[in-house]
Amino acid sequence: CLVGSEMCIRDRHYLIQLRRSYEMRQISEYIVKLFEKRGVICASAEEREVYIYGFDIAIYTFLSTLGLFFIGWMAGRPIETTLLIFLYYINQSFGGGFHASSHLMCFLTMVLGELLFFVSFLLPYSLLACIGISVISLLFMWTHPLVLHPNKSYLKKKAPQLIKRSRQILLLEAALLVAFILLNIPDIIQTGSLAFLLSAVSRNVPILKHTGIVDFS
Repeated sequence: CLVGSEMCIRDRHYLIQLRRSYEMRQISEYIVKLFEKRGVICASAEEREVYIYGFDIAIYTFLSTLGLFFIGWMAGRPIETTLLIFLYYINQSFGGGFHASSHLMCFLTMVLGELLFFVSFLLPYSLLACIGISVISLLFMWTHPLVLHPNKSYLKKKAPQLIKRSRQILLLEAALLVAFILLNIPDIIQTGSLAFLLSAVSRNVPILKHTGIVDFS
C-alpha cells in the first residue's frame, strides 16, 4: 500500500507504535522463520521486523477483505459488496484516507460503513440523488487528491506524481459511473455513489482531525 489506510512496509520506525494482535504476529513470525530456513530471507533483526510487519499487513488485508465479502454475501449483495470494496480500496490506496489505530478498529470502521451501505438500499432509489452524491464526492476527492499519513512524509517529494495518478483514477471512476448510468443498472449506480461517498468521508477525516499531510508546497 502506498498512501492508503495501512502503514507501508517501509515504516519500520513506527512498528512499535502499532497495536497488533498477538495471534497475527505469531503467524507472521512463523512465516518469516519458514522463509529463513529455506534461505529465501536473510535479514538483520531490524529488517526481520519489517518482514514480519509486512506479512502481518498482508494477512490482515486478506482476512478483513474476506470478512467484508462474507458479510455482503450474507446480506444477499455479493456483487455490490465486491464493487464497493474495490472502489473504496482503490481510492484509499491512491489518495489516502482514515488511518485507524489498530487492525480491529480499522475492520470495525469498514464494517460500519458496509452496514450503512446496506441500509441505503432500504431507501427509495433516486438516480438524481446518486448522481448528486457521486458528483459531490468525486469533486471533493479531486480538490483533495492526496492525504498522506505523517509516517509517509518521505513521499512529499513525489506528491505531484501521486496527485496526478490519484486524479487519473477519479476520472476513470467518473467514466465508470457514466457507463453504469447509461446501462441503467440502479443497484450498481447506487453502489458506486455510496463507494465514492465513503471514500470522500474517509479522506476528509484526517483533514478535519489535522492528522494528515495535505500541504505539499
